[in-house]
Amino acid sequence: MELEIKKKSKRKLQTLTGFISFIIGLLALTVLNIGLLIETVDIPELFLFPLPFLGVFLGVIGVFTKNRSKQFAWWGIGVNVFIPIFFVLMMGLSWTINAKP
Repeated sequence: MELEIKKKSKRKLQTLTGFISFIIGLLALTVLNIGLLIETVDIPELFLFPLPFLGVFLGVIGVFTKNRSKQFAWWGIGVNVFIPIFFVLMMGLSWTINAKP
């Protein structure tokens, strides 16, 4: 009696929407970090709220696709949710500092 070894012939491909979500998150995070490093006030608002929300939307679509790997979709959702939360907390905590008592 021989044992039959099943070969995995299907590779799970990454979802395109999840990958785009991840790239959008990295782009927005890069612009936010560059703005903080050069201490500019003019960080484009496109990279703070609308673009990460688009990335979350694309990541959610990527999570619900069938027979595909959802790794980039989850990472994209995580990075894109982090950006607005970080910005709101950073602004809220900076307002608590009283520079001139």
